[in-house]
Amino acid sequence: MKDSIPLAPLQRLAWFNLIVFAVAVALYLMAVPFFAGHFHRTLAAAAQPALGLFGLCGIWGFGSFFLYDRKRRAKVKLDEREELINLQAAAVGLAAFWLVFVALCMGVWAVLTYVRHQATLPVGFLPFLVIAGLVVQTVFQSFAILAEYKRSCGDDTH
Repeated sequence: MKDSIPLAPLQRLAWFNLIVFAVAVALYLMAVPFFAGHFHRTLAAAAQPALGLFGLCGIWGFGSFFLYDRKRRAKVKLDEREELINLQAAAVGLAAFWLVFVALCMGVWAVLTYVRHQATLPVGFLPFLVIAGLVVQTVFQSFAILAEYKRSCGDDTH
């Protein structure tokens, strides 16, 4: 049996972020039908209050503990390759954020203008944009970190 290679701190952080996101999505998918049945609402009407479960993504704030060395009581020093992976992943995450942000802004504007013939934007949409942007940025950055580590390891793991 092949010996397992310990994960780098950035990989542990990325897996932590993705697991928290997967738990939030799974709970959301279970909560929508529950709210619809329990409160006698349609699925569309129950979907909005269930979005509160994405507040669990606030657990991402504890991800900094993966970049902390408890033995030396100091922040983990990343080498040049890991710094480059982190920078490239951050660029991927920010690019995904801007794509989603522009699509949401223009999509809401188009729907409100051409479908509903409404000139005002609901104020509840603005915090949704910020939260959705953070979630998209973090998830895409985590996927990019894992992909970059897999790509950069090459033949070293065989």
